[in-house]
Amino acid sequence: MYNAEPHSAIADARVAAVIARLQVTRPRPAAGGPRGNPAMSRDPNDYAEQGFSIHPEQGELIYLLCRGLRAKRVVEFATSVGMSTLYFAAAMRDNGGGTVIGSEIVPAKVQAAKRNLAEAGLADYADIREGDARQTLRDLGGPVDFILIDGWPGDKGPTLARR
Repeated sequence: MYNAEPHSAIADARVAAVIARLQVTRPRPAAGGPRGNPAMSRDPNDYAEQGFSIHPEQGELIYLLCRGLRAKRVVEFATSVGMSTLYFAAAMRDNGGGTVIGSEIVPAKVQAAKRNLAEAGLADYADIREGDARQTLRDLGGPVDFILIDGWPGDKGPTLARR
């Protein structure tokens, strides 16, 4: 019989609980924020209480890709509240060790991401850097196995990730 309940490749109940909480509780801006409505503010600090995060299906793909690659060092440009970081960090842990190097420009989101990682038991697998990713990710300390570029829409162009 077909089961409509989604199944996760991540077996850790603590990680799954944090992901589920984030999925249910994070507020999203009306009209998709500045990506969905160019007339809205483009100042990322105006959205400090709102998450712009991947969906669980995307997180599952990230987790499986990093596991399959046996990734040890991954980078994410724009951490937000840490949804993608949770999937990356779980993969690093399940691969026997590694580090997620993330960057987030909004201080409140850096703190939220760190709290979420700690709650999931994954804080030791993440290095979240506060500030503009174009600066904080200049020195990654070595080769990278996987990168997620999900930048903020800038004033001059569709996204900081494309500059």
